[in-house]
Amino acid sequence: MMNLVQKLEESIADKIKNYQKHLNDWKFDDAHVDKWINQFPVDERIIVLTETDNLLAQNYMSKRNIKEFFDEIWSTEEIMGTSPRLSMDKIQFLNIQGRGNSQRRLVDLLEKQYLKTKGVAINRENHFNINRYIYLDDCMFTGFRLIKDINDWIDHMHPNKNTQLDVIFLGKYNGNYNYVFKQLQKKCSERRINVDIYNMYEYNNDLQSMPPYDVLWPQYMEDDEYVNAFVKEMEEQKKNTGKGGLGFRNPYLTKEESNLFTSSQNRIIFEKALLKKGAYICSLPQCRNERLKPMGYSHIISLGFGAFFATCYNISNNCPLAFWWGNMQSSSSETLGKWYPLLPREVHQQ
Repeated sequence: MMNLVQKLEESIADKIKNYQKHLNDWKFDDAHVDKWINQFPVDERIIVLTETDNLLAQNYMSKRNIKEFFDEIWSTEEIMGTSPRLSMDKIQFLNIQGRGNSQRRLVDLLEKQYLKTKGVAINRENHFNINRYIYLDDCMFTGFRLIKDINDWIDHMHPNKNTQLDVIFLGKYNGNYNYVFKQLQKKCSERRINVDIYNMYEYNNDLQSMPPYDVLWPQYMEDDEYVNAFVKEMEEQKKNTGKGGLGFRNPYLTKEESNLFTSSQNRIIFEKALLKKGAYICSLPQCRNERLKPMGYSHIISLGFGAFFATCYNISNNCPLAFWWGNMQSSSSETLGKWYPLLPREVHQQ
């Protein structure tokens, strides 16, 4: 058993060894992974490690993965045309994100990549003679930030009329896609700008479509005091606000399962393990933010968004708290020291 645990810890550590190297010199090694996993009960550790390793293999974007994505953009004729070097003179890469650093970092990296490998510079500021704008970011979750960024861009920066806006993501959760796309079309029509959205990976969290769903969404459980307390708060919130909510995931009627998990049975155990630890975190003092949910930030009454998408730069707060909440350097007497994160988050700065 110990050999398997060590093997999984080493595999996870190898995937995240370069995480946040731009920020600090912390070691994300097997000892770090061991400290994180030891917060879970012994009988859950192998499954939590197995599923985490599988998620990282698919949804953790290293710098190399990102650069490969940039090469795909370069070779996409719908975006770059038949002669990308000639097209670059009429393309502007936007840097308009109101919060966070993800867009700036990606555009910085793309600029260096294209200059080194293609011998061309990108335009980030000049509107003159531009007929195509590119909004680049790591992942779309709800899409609300994208809508706000584009609204502000149209209202305050007055982009050229009769042009094209390409929104490009590494990953996209499709649950809110139709709403987001319609909002972008409506706003961009003010400047007669056509909009398209591209992505490398797509994850199904659209409840109007058939399962399986590509999010961490636990099935029913009632044998944990912290989960029970959180569910009770959800019910009280629904009663007080008159709003509906999204509770536990119903078992699938088919045997088909999301590729994000190694098996349906492992998924059930894994999701419940994350839920229990997330509910514990939500119970701590100073964790009374109504959007903070065990399975990640969410605007609705729910257990949380349940995403899993991370880059070498950061992890989204839409992911379960057990992955990112807490401070590696805080003492256990402090609130942020009561949980040790696998992938500590860089908090957005205005």
